[in-house]
Amino acid sequence: MTRPTINSMITEDLGYCCEYFFFSLYRQTSLIAARLGVSPRTIRYHKAASKRGQVVCEKKDCCMKKKR
Repeated sequence: MTRPTINSMITEDLGYCCEYFFFSLYRQTSLIAARLGVSPRTIRYHKAASKRGQVVCEKKDCCMKKKR
């Protein structure tokens, strides 16, 4: 059994299209961390990657950004 990643928890478990959309929608680090069961530091790291452009909209067919 493999460990779940932040990306897999957001896309597979919660059903969002990508990390980018999730982090653009939710901003409260402590709430996100509690919901995913990880440390706030982990969430800050992933949010920072999104701000740096390392995590971008994946433009999937199921993209939720298009529906906003």
